Amino acid sequence: MSIFKNVCLLKAPQKIDIPYGLILSDITEVCYLAGMVKDDVDTITIPVDTYASNPVRDFERYLRRHPADMIGISSMTGAYTNALIYAEIAKRHNLYVVLGGYHPTALPGEVLQSRYIDAVIRGEGELTFKELVNNGPSKDIKGLSFKDNGNVIHNPDRDIIMDLDSIPQPLREIRPKRFGNKGADYLFDTVFTSRGCRIKCSFCSNDMVNKSWRHRSPENVIEELKMIHTTKKRKILKIWDANVLTDVDRMERIVDLMSENNLTNFKIWTESRTTDIIRAERIMQKMHDIGLRHVSLGIESPNMETLKRIRKGTNPQTCEKAIKILNDHKIKVQGYFIIGHLHETVEDIKRYPEYAKEVGLKQAVFMVMTPYPGTGIYGEYKKENAINSYNWNMYNNFGTVVAPNNIDLNTLKKMLAYCNGKFYGIDSSSRQRTILGTVLEAVYRLINVAVIEKNDDRNSLGDLKNYMFEYLHALVGGEIKNARFRDTRLLKYLGRKVIFRFFHSNGNSVDFKFTLNGSSADLSITDSKKANGYRCISFYLDDILDFEEHTPLKRIVALASRYDIARANKIKKPVIFLKLATNRNFIATLFNLTTFLTKTIIRSLLQRSRI
Repeated sequence: MSIFKNVCLLKAPQKIDIPYGLILSDITEVCYLAGMVKDDVDTITIPVDTYASNPVRDFERYLRRHPADMIGISSMTGAYTNALIYAEIAKRHNLYVVLGGYHPTALPGEVLQSRYIDAVIRGEGELTFKELVNNGPSKDIKGLSFKDNGNVIHNPDRDIIMDLDSIPQPLREIRPKRFGNKGADYLFDTVFTSRGCRIKCSFCSNDMVNKSWRHRSPENVIEELKMIHTTKKRKILKIWDANVLTDVDRMERIVDLMSENNLTNFKIWTESRTTDIIRAERIMQKMHDIGLRHVSLGIESPNMETLKRIRKGTNPQTCEKAIKILNDHKIKVQGYFIIGHLHETVEDIKRYPEYAKEVGLKQAVFMVMTPYPGTGIYGEYKKENAINSYNWNMYNNFGTVVAPNNIDLNTLKKMLAYCNGKFYGIDSSSRQRTILGTVLEAVYRLINVAVIEKNDDRNSLGDLKNYMFEYLHALVGGEIKNARFRDTRLLKYLGRKVIFRFFHSNGNSVDFKFTLNGSSADLSITDSKKANGYRCISFYLDDILDFEEHTPLKRIVALASRYDIARANKIKKPVIFLKLATNRNFIATLFNLTTFLTKTIIRSLLQRSRI
């Protein structure tokens, strides 16, 4: 019989996530822990959806109504504050609290200074967790750090698990209801077919937990896929290995088995190294055939010197070739870039969005170097006194916690906004099919800037508006001729010439200037304050911030997730919106959006109708 009989598991969410549901955790990692002890305990639960409207209250209610004597919480660095919130509640209900994951592995001594934490599991957790549940804390459990009569004891490290097939399949059926799905029916799901990585990039924390590359057998992977595959709905599947294409022959065997077993009703997203895409070119068509639709590439930098310093093992030529291969096979490709390297200048950073466009990317994610504890970069930046914040909430790849090459904090934050503006500006607008869509795209990306920066308590309201305006100003100079927007007739109603003006409170503005041109329209983005006969509709950054303040991030994530699920299953847009119309999050967001637009219209009417 186990020492702990009623066990709860949680994966703490980051204090702030970008409002894009696909990137949220599908908690497969803690489902592995559940699978390890399901036969040893009376109950094993994941008691709450941490992305619900009030998960802390839900957790309190659960503990009042259900027996529990232990909780295991997995935590990244950016989620550590949230992990402590759940730990405090658990302690009030006399649970034994153990933390695991990347952050506790990197800083077990610091984590155990909290009075709410009893133990830390370092590294891979399955075997250590099973022994802890069955035997209680002791010096005999490798990989465990724990408190014993006021003393902190760090047991020896545990060796990594070489035979990954020996680990039971993840127990997905205990997952809580989320975005309308529960248990094994999550329409976003995540599978790990391998662990670890052969490349030791200095900024990556993967090596700290997973160490050397190991893989599951193709047959074991197929066994798991059979558990979650359905022909009724097309699931969005993240194959989230650090390097899924390390062994191309193995991956080809998995793909062949998926085809043989008709496990092809997935829309698959994975991440990869550019060099691996090149090595795997011969199986790209096969991968497309079983559902691969989206690959994110770790490009990191267009600067060869930077790639050498971070030990990336790639070069700009491999990036360009990998992108071409994916484009040739009609697989969407997204590039990851990191700014804020110690030796790079502002001019170097300005090269990033230009390079991303040059190599043919349609999607790019620009991040700021985050020196996660336990990585080589952490030690390097600390030695150079280049870390300017240890607010763990900001350690999420987008928070600015470094000061590289004497680039000050505000400048680096502006550079992040600049990169997004330069890349997504006019090109993003040209992909929109409507005038209103083009304008609302800009509003959405301004909200993203605000969401990222509001997490930094060093920012004032003025700072937030400055970073938002930096994004807008990066768009200036963009032009589209003869765009065939589906709502071009809107210009006829508004006078053939319309400006959508984004006002900063200090009087500066950026104009989206639309001009009717026969059955099409021209768009130019300028910082001119002269309208010259154009009807002007004004948006104020203060109003956009007010909308963001009254529309919680979780609400946006929930709505975006439900929308993505519906789109993945080819539900028509009118049906999607009809279903959303009964959703409380949708109604509340629609109310706030209506308030925002009404305020915008009234302000515009109070101005001269023609400037």
